[in-house]
Amino acid sequence: MPEARPYSSREDQESREMQAAAERLRDLPDVPPPLRAAVAHTLYAAATELTNGRRLPVEVRRAARHVVQAIAEVAPAER
Repeated sequence: MPEARPYSSREDQESREMQAAAERLRDLPDVPPPLRAAVAHTLYAAATELTNGRRLPVEVRRAARHVVQAIAEVAPAER
């Protein structure tokens, strides 16, 4: 089991961005529900790990950030 580390503002920001992206998936009706659920579940799981101070493997973290960016491009956050 990966060792926990101190929680930082960077992890907090990434966690919030992942959760927000997962929520914005609801605004993408062209994404089939099973895929939408799987991607949202993955983002919520990664966000939870970061929030709990657990390290994600570098490539997993990069992949999650890439998914967040892709969702932002097709479903921008409302301001």
